[in-house]
Amino acid sequence: MPRAVVRSAYTLRKDDDDFGQPGTLVREVMDDAARDRLVANVVGHLSNGVSEPVLQRAFEYWRNIDKDIGKRIEEGVSGA
Repeated sequence: MPRAVVRSAYTLRKDDDDFGQPGTLVREVMDDAARDRLVANVVGHLSNGVSEPVLQRAFEYWRNIDKDIGKRIEEGVSGA
């Protein structure tokens, strides 16, 4: 039986965002060792000649996913 293709606007739900699922992954799926590896990996890449405007967007992005991970990444890049 053929299926009809329907064109309609997608209805957004409260959990439809760019940060909910990654935040859940970081907080509820990853353990401390996995979070440490994630931070080290991101810090390593962002410390390799990334321009300041891009760094600021990356820090904001990671803070939106998880405030603690974002803070750790920013501190790691800035050497704090």
